[in-house]
Amino acid sequence: MEVQIHDHSLTLLRKLIAFTCDACGKEGKDTPYLCLTCAFCVHPICASLHRTVKHVRHQHTLNLTYSLQIQPDYQICLLCVEKVDTNYGFYYCSSCTFVAHLSCAADGEIEDNINVPTDDDKESTEPTTKLRYGNPKFNELSYVKKKIMGEDGIEMAIKIKHFSHKHELTLTHELKNSDKCDGCKRPILTPFYNCTRCRFVLHKACAELPRKKWHPLHRHLLILSMNPYGRFSFSCNACARSYLGFSYNCYKCKFDLDVNCSLTSDRLTHDSHRHCGLILSSATRSGKCSVCDSEGYVFRCADCAFALDFKCATLPGSARYEQHEHLFTLQYIPEDDSGEYYCDICEEKRHPKHWFYYCAECSYPAHPDCILGEKIYL
Repeated sequence: MEVQIHDHSLTLLRKLIAFTCDACGKEGKDTPYLCLTCAFCVHPICASLHRTVKHVRHQHTLNLTYSLQIQPDYQICLLCVEKVDTNYGFYYCSSCTFVAHLSCAADGEIEDNINVPTDDDKESTEPTTKLRYGNPKFNELSYVKKKIMGEDGIEMAIKIKHFSHKHELTLTHELKNSDKCDGCKRPILTPFYNCTRCRFVLHKACAELPRKKWHPLHRHLLILSMNPYGRFSFSCNACARSYLGFSYNCYKCKFDLDVNCSLTSDRLTHDSHRHCGLILSSATRSGKCSVCDSEGYVFRCADCAFALDFKCATLPGSARYEQHEHLFTLQYIPEDDSGEYYCDICEEKRHPKHWFYYCAECSYPAHPDCILGEKIYL
């Protein structure tokens, strides 16, 4: 059999044997493919690997290699954040020294001929200027109705028609009530677009979201939708929260991301951790969060065992509670050394390891779910 990972033809050995794969370095018992010229021996799945791959988590093409010019003791796979044995095969980017396990790179390889809905791509016949906001990939179904020149010399759209709403929206800087954005479901902040005919409001940033985007958690192109399941909420595949509003979806795989998780990249710097950066672990691996002990997609530290899931990573640094006059800030360590920790809202115990919100003026601690609500995006 002709393969891409080796210069010679490989022959299937039709006998179950124990061996170490010369491609991935893993031991196992299988019916391997063998090179009769040089005794190169690999798993059947490794024999099907490509010489080059394009991965959803990296902008450059990755090349399969068995050695580096400068051979370190080990490398860190920037997909699963675990060690790579450079004595065997791995994928490598010559442009920026990105390294990944063979299996990790293959798991997120971008597929050709991706099928996406065509209805969302249809051009409107409305004779108005397309809204681009300086982003050439901005969604095709938003249009500028009126614009002005700002003080900084940059044009600003003050009236738009957005795909998510049937009426025109007007830009405003006046906050009159405590509405939530109908896009991201977070408290509305200025500037934002509002509908003068109903109570629909949309952050300016949410109006500028691209209609299509790639995300490191999924190999297919994701499409921005408004309430993709109608009046029914959906569960975000990243943070597992129930959600209504804007989401990025893969219709082929029923994969859903809420807006806030979609804005989180595969590299994360968080105030809670002393090391310089956290890396999103491979999308096919489920890890345990060091903060809340939940299992799911996690960001890992390459220098220690710390891991952070999407739910904790996307908690706001500060929040308000409707029955309290002061601002609460997110805390990462217990407020004292008493050993007894309670939530002043529900009066239930708090785990000393779990993060909490705290009002320093009133010495008032509370669970995140009690401050934000268990269903903060509904």
